Amino acid sequence: MKRTALSLGFGLLAAGLHPVLAIDVPQNRQEFVEAVAAGAGATKMEQFVVDKGLAEIYAVLEARVSSCLDVEVRRSSYVGYMEVSSSDYNPGLRKVSAGRAEFTLQVVNRPRGLGHTPPVGGLYIMAADLESQGSGRTEVSLYRPTIGFKPITRTLTQWLSGEDAACPKMK
Repeated sequence: MKRTALSLGFGLLAAGLHPVLAIDVPQNRQEFVEAVAAGAGATKMEQFVVDKGLAEIYAVLEARVSSCLDVEVRRSSYVGYMEVSSSDYNPGLRKVSAGRAEFTLQVVNRPRGLGHTPPVGGLYIMAADLESQGSGRTEVSLYRPTIGFKPITRTLTQWLSGEDAACPKMK
């Protein structure tokens, strides 16, 4: 009887904590963009205009995104036992219309963290909206984290400026 009560107590405790453990994770690109634009957590929205046309920037992104960012990074270390983890990065690039394009970067972490249900393709970590301003200019709205991912952010910013920078070091 004591064992049953103890098990029931732990079960109720776990059930009661479930909503506390659940983290509100954006399940699609629009939710991610809205959360960052609203100032959620350690994120930042930046807007800038580059003196390159949308077609030129899109071509740079198209050439670099798949080869540089569509990667799986594996790690292993010995911490009293062998620990193995990986991060599978999944970039997306698409033309929305003749004058607009979108970039998205998601990551699937293995093992995944507790308390959240990641969307298909992984957690959203970056997005960019590109909009032609005519006469060889493009407005960029970049949605990004302020902690971690600095090499990716730096390289992506160079690409968004029309530069053909080298691939970032992925961790």
